[in-house]
Amino acid sequence: MNSILRQFSTLSVARQLHSDARLLANPSSVVLIQNRGRKRALKASISRQEKMERRLKREEREAARKQYNFMERIQIRRMKNLLSPSQQYPGRYVADDEAELPDAPLCNVFIREDVKTQFYSITDALKMHRELQQPSMYNNPRAPLKVRFELNMDTERATKMVSASSEIVPIPNPFKHNEKRTILAFAAKPELQELAVESGAEIALGPDMIKKIIKGQFRIDDYDFCVAHTDMGSTILPLRGILKTRFPTKINGGFGDDLPGAIERFKSGVKVDIKPDPVFPQWGLCEPVIGRLHMPDEEIESNLHAIIDAICKHRSPALGPFVNRAVLMTIPGTSFAALDVSKYLPVATEEEIEKLEKRKTGKKKKKEEKAVEQKVAEVDELLAVM
Repeated sequence: MNSILRQFSTLSVARQLHSDARLLANPSSVVLIQNRGRKRALKASISRQEKMERRLKREEREAARKQYNFMERIQIRRMKNLLSPSQQYPGRYVADDEAELPDAPLCNVFIREDVKTQFYSITDALKMHRELQQPSMYNNPRAPLKVRFELNMDTERATKMVSASSEIVPIPNPFKHNEKRTILAFAAKPELQELAVESGAEIALGPDMIKKIIKGQFRIDDYDFCVAHTDMGSTILPLRGILKTRFPTKINGGFGDDLPGAIERFKSGVKVDIKPDPVFPQWGLCEPVIGRLHMPDEEIESNLHAIIDAICKHRSPALGPFVNRAVLMTIPGTSFAALDVSKYLPVATEEEIEKLEKRKTGKKKKKEEKAVEQKVAEVDELLAVM
């Protein structure tokens, strides 16, 4: 066996030497391949149009790079990879996606995705949640109730959306919300300051503390809300830039003669935050807590009505319904029921619709006038050259 292997190895070596000798005897049979380098390839002549296209692409890349800084680009990249809040569970309601589905299920047990979204009254939705929270199941009969409002943030201008906002909405039937809210009161008279503290404010300040707040000698960052009596109207104006959204005004209910009423409003009211979707700006969300599951249906319904009235004030009803869908949920929990809130939404009056149409027609006329002026200017320039 060893002799056979030796013969085979000697034969292979002899064949290799024979092939090398043939190449040396006839070098023209050798094929030489030259790889052009990258620098040499770039030196190839290009047309003027190609140079212009390359320059424009380079300028576009530089403009896109300068539009956002490094951290903003990272946040945008992360945002694109994440799902938008409006599309997270239970997901935004889009009627066109359900156009081909049946209107109603054939029985009381069905799969949600196989039929169109079923809208329930507040009584039926509460009945469904109470059945789930009975002792033999989730056993939380006093669970807080949250309503997820899907909002349409469009306005008259295509590039402008409804801005984010945060406010405290007074409700007719207060409940225990388990939120710690600290309130700072401003009043000029000592009697009013004592009344404010007795009503629930953490501290009450007078005119002598305004300069200390401006100089930074007294911190007000630890207080969630601020209220003020009318006798402090002009005195607290320098604090507008410091308090920002917490500055007491008549609109947010923090400025007035009734200090105990204002404090009670911020203590027992519902916090309503309207947040635009970072991925889809034309969408928005609002998820206030409207009550507890053990409360009577009428009280929860009246609280819901008051909150919808406050939310819809942020957008003109002439533009269409502000609320796309309202979903009733419990905290904690993932079960939900879509609510029929059409009767609570404001209806646009004829005056509001006329005002909106006038503004739209006025904008169109201005655009047409600008276009005509531009054409006239171009014609004048041509005539001047000729």
